[in-house]
Amino acid sequence: MPVPDSARYAKDAAEAIGARFEDLDAGEGYLFRISKGERFVLGGGGNICAYAINSAGAYTVSRDKAHTKSVLQSRGLAVIPGGLFFAQARRIAMRAPGREAMDAAAFAARLGYPVFCKPNLGSGGTFAEIVRNEAALHDYVARVAVEFEAFLIEPLLEGAEHRVLVQDGRAVFHSIKGEPALVGNGRSTLGELLTNLNQRVVASGVSPLPLSAISGDASRVPLSGERVRLPGRRNLSAAGAIEQVSETVPTPLATLAIAATEALSLRIGAVDMFDISASRDLSELVVIEANGNPGLRTLEDAGRSDLIRAIWTRMLNACLSN
Repeated sequence: MPVPDSARYAKDAAEAIGARFEDLDAGEGYLFRISKGERFVLGGGGNICAYAINSAGAYTVSRDKAHTKSVLQSRGLAVIPGGLFFAQARRIAMRAPGREAMDAAAFAARLGYPVFCKPNLGSGGTFAEIVRNEAALHDYVARVAVEFEAFLIEPLLEGAEHRVLVQDGRAVFHSIKGEPALVGNGRSTLGELLTNLNQRVVASGVSPLPLSAISGDASRVPLSGERVRLPGRRNLSAAGAIEQVSETVPTPLATLAIAATEALSLRIGAVDMFDISASRDLSELVVIEANGNPGLRTLEDAGRSDLIRAIWTRMLNACLSN
C-alpha cells in the first residue's frame, strides 16, 4: 500500500536537514516522528495534521468550515454566506433550535435553488454537491448523515477558483482549479462515463459525483474527445484539475490569503477563493474555505518537488532548531 503523501514529503525533508524520520505506524505512514538532537515533532496522515508548526487550536478551527467563516468575518474578510444545519439528531439538546433538517429546507427555499451543500467537517470534496430542488435536498441530507453530523448550505456562485498556500505570512504558490469533466469516446453515454469516473473518485475515499452533476440528458453519447464539464467540485481527489501553478501570486490573492491565515493563527495554510468579479480581474474575491492541513499533490503533479522540500525543510528547521 502506498504511504500518505505527507509521510513521503516528511521523510525527504528530514533527510535533507540531517534529521531522523521514524515511521510509528508499522510502515503505513499515518503516524511519524522527526527528531534532531533532543527535539522532535510528530505528524502523520489522515486526520493527523502533517504540519507540526500549526497549533492544535488553529488546525481544529480551520477544519470547521462554519467556525472558519465566523473567524474571518470577525476580521472583516469576505466569505461565502450560508447556514449551518445538522443532518443527525444526535446532541440536539446541546444546540439552539433552527438548525435541523426541516430548517435547512426552509433556508434553501429562501436562498433560492440551486444551492451548494458540503459537510462542515468534510475534506477532499466529499459530498460537496449542487442541490437543485427540495427533493434533492432531502436526498442529500439522508446521504450525508451517514458520515457527517452537520453540513453547510450556500448560494451557488460562479467564478474562477484560486488556491494560495501561505507559510509564515508569505504567499508561497498560487494555483487555479478546474472542474472535473467527462471525455467522450463516441460509444459510452454520459451516465456510463460518470460511472467510470466515480470508480476512481470512490477509490480515493471521496463520495461519488451525483448523476445531477450532469447538465442535460445522461443517456446522450458525446462525440469522441468532447469534454462535458461537471460543475460543483474542483478538488483533485474528486477528479478536478489544476489549470495553473505558479510561485508568482497576484497581489489581491496574496493579500486575502495572508490575512485569512493570520486571522486563523495558521503558520502554514491554504486558502481557497472565488473571483466573482464580472471581468475576472480579482477585484471581488471571497474566501471559500481555509485548510490547516493542505495537501501538496498539486506541486508534485506540476513537477515542483523542490518547492515541496523547501516548504517542509523551512518548517522542520523552525520546529527543531534550538
